[in-house]
Amino acid sequence: MDCDIVRDLMPGYIDGVLSEAGSRVVRGHLERCAECGQVYADMKGNVDNGSTPAEQAALDGFRKIHRRTRRFKMAAAMGGLLAAAFMIAIFLKVFVFGNLSRAHIVWVTNSTYNEQTDSLTINGHIDAAGHISQIKWKENPGIGDRVDLFVYVAETLPFVGEEKSFSVTIPDMKGKNLYVVGSDYDHKKVYDWKDDHWELMRDLEKEIYQRVGPDWDTQKTMLWQGSGIRTVDGVDGIWYSVSFLIGEDAYYQRIGDTYVTYGEMETEDCEIWISLEEPHQIRLYDNKTGKYQEVP
Repeated sequence: MDCDIVRDLMPGYIDGVLSEAGSRVVRGHLERCAECGQVYADMKGNVDNGSTPAEQAALDGFRKIHRRTRRFKMAAAMGGLLAAAFMIAIFLKVFVFGNLSRAHIVWVTNSTYNEQTDSLTINGHIDAAGHISQIKWKENPGIGDRVDLFVYVAETLPFVGEEKSFSVTIPDMKGKNLYVVGSDYDHKKVYDWKDDHWELMRDLEKEIYQRVGPDWDTQKTMLWQGSGIRTVDGVDGIWYSVSFLIGEDAYYQRIGDTYVTYGEMETEDCEIWISLEEPHQIRLYDNKTGKYQEVP
């Protein structure tokens, strides 16, 4: 910067009333220019030695006002930035990201399970104002065969179309159930892998009755299907526990996976595992020894 310009700025620099940017310019020039440095030293000496108490007091007051004004401007700018960030956050929350919907407004119209990839594709829609902004899913940490689906709904801006339909593909759904979970912890089941493969489940139970319990009274023997897929020696299968009704008049009624029993019940201290693929392998698991025994 030209020396004449720097020397014009020196009084303000000495009095401390220059902006931070102006002060940096003068300071940098003084470090490089010995002649201006001498002018600055003489000028500052004159100010320090020639000011009357009244003049010095007035100058100090001016400096304090300048510093306070600068702090106020910085605080106002920071406040403006925070207010703008807050408004942007609200806008994104309301119109972009949205809130978790209630489970009862989410409807699944159809689902397709891919036997090659074990993925599940579901299609559906919401029955509410607004548009679908996000869809997420995750395995339920407390229930091994359950996957939870979360649908988020956001407000719609004027003159913008509302997207109320969705299609999503969820991987690794073999042996699992899918639930829509809402904002108030309400939930509903929208897919059951075992119900979708009811013919396979029926054939597996027939195989167990024929090979494990050919002498069982089918009117008093109940197979309780375990949750999820159990893998034994790298082979996927389903496992069952076995209960017997005791008493001549004892019997049960079965509705899906639910048993309504009449009479006392006794449960075997073992589990039955059967492979999904043919030829079906069957093994008995002893709960006491923790070992499997193969069934021919």
